[in-house]
Amino acid sequence: MARSGLTKSQVKEARDRLLAEGRHPSVDAVRHALGDCGSKSTIHKYLKALRTEEGDADLAPGIRREDTGRALHALVDELADRLHADFDERVRQLRAAHDEALRERDRELAELHSTIATLTARVKQLEREAQSDVDDAPLRHWQGRQGVQDGFGHFDSSLLNSRSAVRALSPFDMIRAAARS
Repeated sequence: MARSGLTKSQVKEARDRLLAEGRHPSVDAVRHALGDCGSKSTIHKYLKALRTEEGDADLAPGIRREDTGRALHALVDELADRLHADFDERVRQLRAAHDEALRERDRELAELHSTIATLTARVKQLEREAQSDVDDAPLRHWQGRQGVQDGFGHFDSSLLNSRSAVRALSPFDMIRAAARS
């Protein structure tokens, strides 16, 4: 029995099925779609004839160059939109992190200002206490002694002897020391 040959319509059918599946209609792919029958040279001849019939500008049935250009532009626009959206989200995240860092710094500054105010008040209080201690020291020294008379102190041997180690700080002692010098 004689073999029937491969027809152009069979090759066109196989090619269209491959294009519908989104695959490239190469000679080997069309031959495989036909059940591995037909010679590669015959399939190539029919594919070339189909391309010539449909026009060199067409890439596949129903797809023209303008359609491909529009599809590519749409894809590029979609990618650009996605890129800008990702960029905007990243900038938003960075701004949020920056704002949080600023709020944390402001909290720390407020705590430091509070600490400075507390320490400043404490230093002033200690300075006032130290000043009042210095101003009242001679009076407190003599007010606690027995026999203080009229604010001039007690005239014992340590006060009379200017070379003694005990130094009295009464007003009378200051006048007496100034008179001796």
